[in-house]
Amino acid sequence: MKQKGKKIMSAIIFVGCLMIGTQIGEATIKEVPTHLATTTGWLYVGGGGAGNYSTIQAALDASTNGDTIFVYDGTYPENIIIGTSITLLGENKNTTIISGNGLAATANITAKSVTMKGFTIRNDGSQNGIYTSTSSHQIMDNIFTMTSHGIYLFYSSENSITDCLFHGNTHSGIYMKVGTNNTISHNEFYNNTAEGMYLTGCGSTHVERNNIHENGIGIHGLEVTGISITNNTIQSNSWGIRFDGMFTVHSNFNTVSFNAIDDNTEGGIHIEHSQFNLIQFNEIKGNGKGIDFLYTGLNSIRSNVITSSHVVEIMLTFDLGDVITNNNINNSQQSLVLLQINFGVSDATHNWWGSTEWPLRRVRPIMGWAIILPWMKSPFTITVGPQ
Repeated sequence: MKQKGKKIMSAIIFVGCLMIGTQIGEATIKEVPTHLATTTGWLYVGGGGAGNYSTIQAALDASTNGDTIFVYDGTYPENIIIGTSITLLGENKNTTIISGNGLAATANITAKSVTMKGFTIRNDGSQNGIYTSTSSHQIMDNIFTMTSHGIYLFYSSENSITDCLFHGNTHSGIYMKVGTNNTISHNEFYNNTAEGMYLTGCGSTHVERNNIHENGIGIHGLEVTGISITNNTIQSNSWGIRFDGMFTVHSNFNTVSFNAIDDNTEGGIHIEHSQFNLIQFNEIKGNGKGIDFLYTGLNSIRSNVITSSHVVEIMLTFDLGDVITNNNINNSQQSLVLLQINFGVSDATHNWWGSTEWPLRRVRPIMGWAIILPWMKSPFTITVGPQ
């Protein structure tokens, strides 16, 4: 019996040791960073070990679709061409720098479905940071500075640009020409000379939860359709938002909602040669002009707080009839709240004009008609600005 008991005890101890060893082995594997594991499909740039590439382009040339390229901290004076559908990861976006020189773009993406994360991308200010005419990319957690356009999308769709910083670029943070179903979210744009972002000929683009400040124009759309600008903070630019069209092609069916559009020197929102746009639930405060419409019609301005503009709260010029209703429109320092040269009849009923009295002193049509009756005797309770 004693011998049998010893054998059983030895077996238990042996099994226990196997279990402990297995658990230690698992812990050791988990503690190894993923990008350091020797895994098929991973390439490395700038590290000290065997098998590392000395340039990003060399690793790209060696890559195949589905690979991941990890780039260690450092400055890489390269203009790279990404011709495979890969993931390109920088070790730290502040210290992993691709510095282009002499070509059209620091990074030219020619493949589809590329993910790029964790870099500072810069050049001498005359080149684009990233240029692509392909689609379905994820560009996230990067810094774009000292470029011409931080990102230039040309006939490029289904892209996601998130958690990036665009500052100090000589033209635009993002320039997007003729693309659809793109998402620009959770980015910061400041000190970009022309615009934070410029969209031309685009449709179905979602601009959400960005901080856009101290640029030329915050968001500039030319001949765009179906753009959604929602939950952004747009402050201290020249114009906060501009939608422009031409006599034959307009910027129509766009939505601006739940934004804080404050302290922009020229104005909060400018819409020209455009129709059927919806502006709702925005805080529009302390701008040069609150809202400025030129050659427009059939746009809707509703449920906004428009106040403290330095020139005029709402200005309609050569207007064919827009709807302005259910807003709190107030400026105790300005006598002109609604100024218009009107070819049609604008519906400006059911607004709070900052006074219980007859609001005619605040509504000054130069030519044409604006219907202001009935008006509200007390302000609306409206939830405006980013939610």
